[in-house]
Amino acid sequence: MLVDVFYYIKLSMSIFIFSLLITLILILLKKPVVNKYAVGMLAVVSSSVSGVNMIISGYVADEVPSGGDPITLYMFFAVLLLSIVSMILVSRKREEEVECT
Repeated sequence: MLVDVFYYIKLSMSIFIFSLLITLILILLKKPVVNKYAVGMLAVVSSSVSGVNMIISGYVADEVPSGGDPITLYMFFAVLLLSIVSMILVSRKREEEVECT
């Protein structure tokens, strides 16, 4: 029963990774849909919720005899990496727009 928690944690982190990838693609295509505030809030929310999921995963891993799930750690690193890359790209995009005008 408690092992199902790992599947829900993977699902929530997969949703964050997917949304960050879509945001990253929109930034690279230079679509005016994304702005710095939206990307920043998405990065902060996804990183903080993924961090809380990692903490919950640690608590569950202590209680379940089967141990933890190493995939959630890699997914957490992917969320952090995508958040940082998207923030850097949106900042550079805004600087290029200011220089062009």
